[in-house]
Amino acid sequence: MTGHGQHDDAGARHVDATDTPAESRAPASGDASSRRDFLKLGGVAAAGLVVGGAVGAAAGASIGHTIGYREGSVDFGAVPPRSEPGFDHVVVLMGENRSFDNLLGWLYTPENLPEGATFDGLAFGDYANTAPSGERVAVHAYSGPTDDVMARPDPDPGEEFPHVNTQLFGVVDPRDNAASQVGDMAAPFNAPPSGTAPTMEGFLHDYWNNLTRLRHGTEPTIDEASHIMGGFSPEQLPVLSTLAKGFAVFDAWFAAVPSQTYCNRSFFHASTSHGFVTNKHGGGYDKWLDAATTPTIFNRLEEAGIPWKVYFDEMQLVSLTGILHAPVLEKHWRTGRFGHMSEFFDDAKAGKLPAYAFIEPRLVYNHNDFHPPFGALRESDVDGSTVVDSAVSDVRAGEKLVADVYDAIKASATADGSNAMNTMLLITFDEHGGTYDHVPPPPATPPVADDEPGEMGFAFDRLGVRVPAIAVSAYTRAGTIVHDEMHHAAVVATLARLHGLRPLTRRDAEARDLFSIVNLDTPRDPATWPVVHPMYVPPNPAEDEVSDLEHGPHRHKPLSPPGRGLLGLLLARYAAPGSAEPETYAEAYDVLHKHGLGLFYPKMD
Repeated sequence: MTGHGQHDDAGARHVDATDTPAESRAPASGDASSRRDFLKLGGVAAAGLVVGGAVGAAAGASIGHTIGYREGSVDFGAVPPRSEPGFDHVVVLMGENRSFDNLLGWLYTPENLPEGATFDGLAFGDYANTAPSGERVAVHAYSGPTDDVMARPDPDPGEEFPHVNTQLFGVVDPRDNAASQVGDMAAPFNAPPSGTAPTMEGFLHDYWNNLTRLRHGTEPTIDEASHIMGGFSPEQLPVLSTLAKGFAVFDAWFAAVPSQTYCNRSFFHASTSHGFVTNKHGGGYDKWLDAATTPTIFNRLEEAGIPWKVYFDEMQLVSLTGILHAPVLEKHWRTGRFGHMSEFFDDAKAGKLPAYAFIEPRLVYNHNDFHPPFGALRESDVDGSTVVDSAVSDVRAGEKLVADVYDAIKASATADGSNAMNTMLLITFDEHGGTYDHVPPPPATPPVADDEPGEMGFAFDRLGVRVPAIAVSAYTRAGTIVHDEMHHAAVVATLARLHGLRPLTRRDAEARDLFSIVNLDTPRDPATWPVVHPMYVPPNPAEDEVSDLEHGPHRHKPLSPPGRGLLGLLLARYAAPGSAEPETYAEAYDVLHKHGLGLFYPKMD
């Protein structure tokens, strides 16, 4: 396996900033269409905050070499630039379960890479995995019918700690783990001896094992298994690719933990996962609710009187972030610190975005979270072929959400509140979800010095797999490529340094921040920012009236892992012990309306 790296031995900031004129941006592929995305329920808007910009200005001045940029108009009308380059408001939109290579690996090629820039993508090396059957499968861009491609990989790869170990190191230890569910796997959970270097050559092997287990011992074809080595071309993801080229893309941003959603989302805001490396195993969902009252960045902001808000979808009724951090955030559930997505758009328009806003996509039904499909393999009733009866999941829905959030910030023009001039948008993902990436994760700083190993013997001394990360800011040069080694503690570190807050753990105290994306002295007029055109989003069965999810034809559709996990947390907190975890849309509807209605808002008639 050959390729090139971007990191110098000293770990200094390394940013390529290149000129990307509007004519070279990724092509549009039709306008998005959605019959009904939001239930207008109203709510409370958090007040905006304007703070000083000295930190951002200083960081911007420390950046390395740049290549010229064609500045746009500086006639900002009613929206003045900041007194110094930087940002006052941070908005984070976090998707689900995609690696960097899966979404952005083909963003640049030798043919379109601007002169003087480097990019750690798939077109700059020879990357492949070998299947258990002996075939070598190279990385490739997805091809085929659009509806099929937009739901790959299907079915969902393994994402738990033992699966990730196999993906990184090519190890299955003990051998019986290959055919076992995670809860039945044994130590060392496919982990090699400490200090072993990841080879990134086990993704195909692990996916092969997953498909074989789902098919009760029948091995897949090489064509079916090869989907794990595929990724999207820029033309297939016009929104993400346009923003990645039009602003800043990080090609060395790693998840916090080589495992699942809850561990990484917990690290993102608390700089710890309390020693857990799985969502559920080793104590059930209760372990998160019984965790120590370790503060989050939300608590730090609250103590300092700095506004924050978590926005989640109306159909979902409850916030995953709020439930996951219930021991320290439950007291804020009904204080206006949590709101619906309709409020985000209202707040952006009115200039009332808080200092920190975190956006959750839809996780339960009508997915727009980017999560791969999930379901059980079964024999087709038509021709006997193997198909997947899965939750509806399509990356085009995620792209539409990104476009809507970006457009709202771009159009924000309140002179004395949040606006396009003083707001930074970060688009990232919680974890790689089993999809292929070629860059070995580096070592990590454990949150607590000399702490005992956590769940499954993990010492939290290495990061998770690389994930996409794109930053949008008026003070960011188009074509910026950030090569710094980054990880999920970057947002906590940024907010702590911006507002003078204490670090949460050693992980964020030592983390790099996001000020490297501030590399312009004169901001870009939002009128010159890229225009994004998401692809047409096919109607989703779950987009029907909410009551149809209980009784309609799609009531038996299976939930994806994030949806099941969110409801599992809800049941662990409010239902009787031993309550069955919901698996279908109908069961999800019942659980949400029985236990979730009114938790974050007064119960509605």
